[in-house]
Amino acid sequence: MLPLTGIRVLDLSRLLPGPYLTALLTDLGAEVIKVETPLAGDYARLAPPEMGLGRLFEMVNRGKKSVAINYRNPHGRQIFLRLAQTADVILEGFKPGAVQKWGIDYAAVQAAKPDIIYCSLSGYGQDGPYRERAGHDLNYLAISGALALNARRGQAPVPYGLPAADLAGAMLAGIAILAALLGRSQTGRGMYLDIALLDGVISWMTPLAAGAFLAGLEVAAGALPLLGGLPCFNIYPTADHKYLTLAALEPAFWADFCRVTDRPDLLPRQFDRSIGPEIAAIFRQRTRQEWLEAFSTSDGCVEPVNSFEEMLAHPQIQARGYFRQRDGQAIDVHSPFVFARRELPPAPKLGQHTVETLRQIGLEDDQIHHLLQRRIIGVA
Repeated sequence: MLPLTGIRVLDLSRLLPGPYLTALLTDLGAEVIKVETPLAGDYARLAPPEMGLGRLFEMVNRGKKSVAINYRNPHGRQIFLRLAQTADVILEGFKPGAVQKWGIDYAAVQAAKPDIIYCSLSGYGQDGPYRERAGHDLNYLAISGALALNARRGQAPVPYGLPAADLAGAMLAGIAILAALLGRSQTGRGMYLDIALLDGVISWMTPLAAGAFLAGLEVAAGALPLLGGLPCFNIYPTADHKYLTLAALEPAFWADFCRVTDRPDLLPRQFDRSIGPEIAAIFRQRTRQEWLEAFSTSDGCVEPVNSFEEMLAHPQIQARGYFRQRDGQAIDVHSPFVFARRELPPAPKLGQHTVETLRQIGLEDDQIHHLLQRRIIGVA
């Protein structure tokens, strides 16, 4: 029995943030039904590899069901609201105001299911001057101030290696949904949740804001202690032009670094920002592998900057079983919840579960056939 067994989620979201969130809920045992429009459904099904979204749909939709309903049609809206009566959670990721226009907003659903938990996941939130402004992950990172920090001092910022705002907002929404489910179990009342992708990355700025507000630290690229400001907590090239991270922040860890590198003279200079060139010169004396062997039994906090392929081969990654294997090759990302890992069905075809789901809510086969002929629903 997984924690969310028996919880039904209707997911109207597309692409990455919402489907990633409901993938986590699927991992935890929820029944997630993707409610898609009959013609195209989730755009990730059609995203070309040039967009960098190859196989994204399969990765974040495994274990889910797909019901194709044209909820923008009055008849389709009634079917959706009837299905909503069987749900615990509804997630939508449209531009603010869209679900009101279609008649499937929180007020409409609450009238059909008073204890529903309804989450709107948008870029900038349901209020404010940017509520209807289009955006993507790079924009949210830019506005949040996080993107400006992804640079060396005096250099231009570069895009993050991960869609951090999308993932942060999705996880924040997941926490909110779980809290709302817990609250409903105690009060019997549902909730409306307004979560912005911007919310998540702003929350992630907490440790930087603390330094700025309480200690007067400069929040700028390469200036903050843990973002390039301290030589004892930084990234260094090796003799073979690869990179190592040094994160010897505690005195004991710094002492171990000084011992392994045979530089006891650096021991009292841990937080001296002028020693960066000296540490860089130390790391340039050996290859990355030679340094990893030297630090293999130490607490100097020296680890490699792995490529994706190197990460897959790393012994800790393999020991934790983060990736599904086939014939010795990684083919998919496992659930991050180790206790909930299990084999899940592949991502559904568009409308694969339409007929069985509509039968569950009382529609007869002739009604389903009629809706199909009128293109109000779709089947795989």
